[in-house]
Amino acid sequence: MGFTAAQAARLTGCTLSQVSSWERSGLIAPGPTAGYHRQDLVALGVVAALLDAGLGLDRIRRAVGYLVEVGDDVPRALVTDGEAVWACHDDAQVLAALRNGPVALVVAVDRIGADVDAEVRAFDAERRAFVQGLHDAEAATAGAAPNDEAVSGRAGDASARGS
Repeated sequence: MGFTAAQAARLTGCTLSQVSSWERSGLIAPGPTAGYHRQDLVALGVVAALLDAGLGLDRIRRAVGYLVEVGDDVPRALVTDGEAVWACHDDAQVLAALRNGPVALVVAVDRIGADVDAEVRAFDAERRAFVQGLHDAEAATAGAAPNDEAVSGRAGDASARGS
């Protein structure tokens, strides 16, 4: 299921204007099917984290491009020295990147993914509760509606004629 830009913003903690701006600039884009999907939501979270850390748009584009390229095989972390960005799939790779020299930032992509998953579950539960509430209200209205005889007065007319 795809999410709208407004839903994607809500699920990732970004603003709708950020999502719209990043989409217009080509920094991010919804998946090939309609709407934003999990991978796109994780990419939004990564963009926000990298922008907050002060990385330039070219480096962020490369990092997001890598995330899109790997699909569901999201790395554990992205590590950057401010110039290069490395995708690390396990703790050993994170440690190796940290040993390579000064590190400006480690973005826990797996944590962003877990946060996105939790937000999507909560959103889905809200949506199901809302739809169930609509069904319950519809059923209550249908059960409380008077039948045709009572509305038209036919039942009363028939008994009056029979007397």
